[in-house]
Amino acid sequence: LAVLCLVVVLTVVAADEPDIDINHADIDVPTREKVPGHKGTITVHVVPHTHDDVGWLKTVDQYYYGSQDDIYKGGVQYIIDTVIEQLVKDPKKKFIYVEVAFFKRWWEEQDKETRQQVKNLVTGGQLEFINGGYCMNDEASVHYTATIDQMSEGLVWLKEQFGGPHYNPPTIAWQIDPFGHSSAHAALSAQMGMKGLFFARMHYQDYDKRKKNKDLEFQWISGEEASSIFTSVVYYRYEGPDGFCFDTNCRDPPIVTNRASPEFNVVDRSELL
Repeated sequence: LAVLCLVVVLTVVAADEPDIDINHADIDVPTREKVPGHKGTITVHVVPHTHDDVGWLKTVDQYYYGSQDDIYKGGVQYIIDTVIEQLVKDPKKKFIYVEVAFFKRWWEEQDKETRQQVKNLVTGGQLEFINGGYCMNDEASVHYTATIDQMSEGLVWLKEQFGGPHYNPPTIAWQIDPFGHSSAHAALSAQMGMKGLFFARMHYQDYDKRKKNKDLEFQWISGEEASSIFTSVVYYRYEGPDGFCFDTNCRDPPIVTNRASPEFNVVDRSELL
């Protein structure tokens, strides 16, 4: 699946006071910055990220170059091209990239100027690498040495390209699509220096119970203290909430903030969210 997804996480919801009237707020300035600590504020974390399968319905090369679009339409090289272009244009934008296998291939095709632009984005915090391995590896059928090998390949490559006095290695284990998760992988992630583990797929009965009890975030203790890691189950799998999918395969309406436009819908869309 070579597409971009959005994860929206609602972290603070308090209704002791009425929400701020968005009709009288400056849309360009986040409400929580205008009225710090307002009890009716909802803090929303929008996380633009990659989900580029290193082989699934097509080969790695077919996914990267976008060939065989009759099987699946999408090319990873164009995702990276456009992300870098937008980050350079707008310093306020940020993005996280996951699969080093694809990024390494793209990097090797770039000139010195583009590489320096990417290094500047990484140093400035606009572009962040998470997980750091060649891919989000399977956790059910692999031997632990294979996990270590593929993670090492990616992490070492990132350090070689972006290492320096201000280099920050990946600290988030991002396993949003593997089908099932193991305590061994959680332990390995902690021992690699990861501070958090995020995943999306789990048995529906376990998910429903955790969702009901508000236990989707927990400390996964796999043995020794060094193997303990903060873990979060992504609420809407790896998509945005219902009605807020902006992928090329979706048909949800965009958010229009221009008050002069008859398509202005930010109030209705905010209430739906």
